[in-house]
Amino acid sequence: MKKSLFNYPLASNRPSLCSECLAPVGGLLLHLDNRWYGSCSVEHLEKIKQRLERGESLPYVAMLNDKAVSYAVTKTKDKYLDIAKNEGSFVLHEWERKHRLELFGKVVAEYLNYCSELAKNGLLDTIRREDD
Repeated sequence: MKKSLFNYPLASNRPSLCSECLAPVGGLLLHLDNRWYGSCSVEHLEKIKQRLERGESLPYVAMLNDKAVSYAVTKTKDKYLDIAKNEGSFVLHEWERKHRLELFGKVVAEYLNYCSELAKNGLLDTIRREDD
C-alpha cells in the first residue's frame, strides 16, 4: 500500500523556501536521507540533490525587509485587536497559544505577501541621482 503525503508532517511543517536560491517553493520537494528539501524548479531540485550528495552545504542567507515588516504589522492590526478583545487583554503572552500562533501566522503571511509582490514587480527606484 502506497503511503499518502498526508501521513507525513508536511501538511503543517513543510519547506517554504527553495534550498538552492531561497525563492518561495514551487511545490517541489526532495526527500533525501530522511529530510525534506523545498525547490522552486526542477533545475534547482537537481542542483540541491547534487550538492547534498557531494556533502556541500546549502546557502543560508536571510535578509529582513523593514518596509515589509511595517506592512505586515499594519495589515494585521485588525486581527490583533479582534484577538485582544476576545482574550480580554492586549498583552500577547497572556493570550492562549493558539491565538498567538494565529496572529503571528497572519503577520508572517502578510510579510511574505509583500515580499512576493516585490519579487514579482521589482522595487521601484525612487533614489534621485545627481547625473539624472
